[in-house]
Amino acid sequence: MDFSKNDYEKMMHFMNSTYPTSSNISETVQSFLSDLFQLHHSLFWLADNHSNMYNLKFFNYDDKLIWDYTETYKNQDIMHPKKQLNHIANKRESVLKIDETTTFSSFVKSEYYHFFKRHQMIDQMVIYFTKNKSIYGGIGFSRFKGDKPFTHKDKQILQALSIHLQHVVKHSMVMKEYEAENYFLKRMKSDELGIIQVNENQNISFYNEVAQKIIETIYPDTSVEEFFQTSLTSYLPEGESPIHISINGWKMKIMLQKKRYSISKNYSIYLYPQEKKDKNDDLRTLLSKRELEIFDFVLKGYTNEQIANELWISINTVKKHLQNMYEKTEVSNRTSLIFKLKELENA
Repeated sequence: MDFSKNDYEKMMHFMNSTYPTSSNISETVQSFLSDLFQLHHSLFWLADNHSNMYNLKFFNYDDKLIWDYTETYKNQDIMHPKKQLNHIANKRESVLKIDETTTFSSFVKSEYYHFFKRHQMIDQMVIYFTKNKSIYGGIGFSRFKGDKPFTHKDKQILQALSIHLQHVVKHSMVMKEYEAENYFLKRMKSDELGIIQVNENQNISFYNEVAQKIIETIYPDTSVEEFFQTSLTSYLPEGESPIHISINGWKMKIMLQKKRYSISKNYSIYLYPQEKKDKNDDLRTLLSKRELEIFDFVLKGYTNEQIANELWISINTVKKHLQNMYEKTEVSNRTSLIFKLKELENA
């Protein structure tokens, strides 16, 4: 397609203004795409080896749509990387419009069509970031009622920028991994290091392949995001750092990375084999504050119902905390838990 002089100038300005960085690359890219090419609504995301989306960055969407998408419709998305992997792998193009991925009759029968209609969307387009026939990220764009649908020119502009965008995103991911690993290695030497980085909103912003493999070893068929939400969020430190926990033979070190003169809190989580644990791995670093409270009641012989009444929580919450304690200490019942934790307390 022939671009105008103005198109070329805008594309050159975009490429000169976006470059690899370990922070806020999504916001920079999305802002420039909006200002220069009227791509005002965009969703930046990364994908793991199984094409699971994570680190979703919404730009210029309302809260209700964001909630609907993340909680209900993300995996129903017609243009989800899992559904388009074969399509992208067999094509030279990395940019697709939604009408190129499905027929209209199939679309209206899908769950995702309800999401489209509910939020008055009229069109969707995605640029996929690929390597070795896998998708590691992308940016989705939306148009709403009152907007014009995406044009062939919109698609061609993104296609022209695709190599530059892939370079920027991939190198930003490498820089983030290097920064996190270097931060850790200043304090501890370790090989086969799993890394998870968490932003100030307690959402995962990055994780490496080693972390994914370790978590699959601990809990098969569990994604990194699911593991983080169910097993790690309660340990994110507010003040003193690092926090150490152990789960099924693997050590987790959670470190607060708070920059000077900033109130935002980011976290780095490192996963490595149990045998490489720190010497100061005691009871206080193994259990959360709530688990320590529950342990005190267990020592006194309280039942789950009595503990729930004392702490003003549900019995199911007590059971969940106890199950977490069993997993951390690698025991299967109350008696073994008391024995194991008393050992740690007296060590």
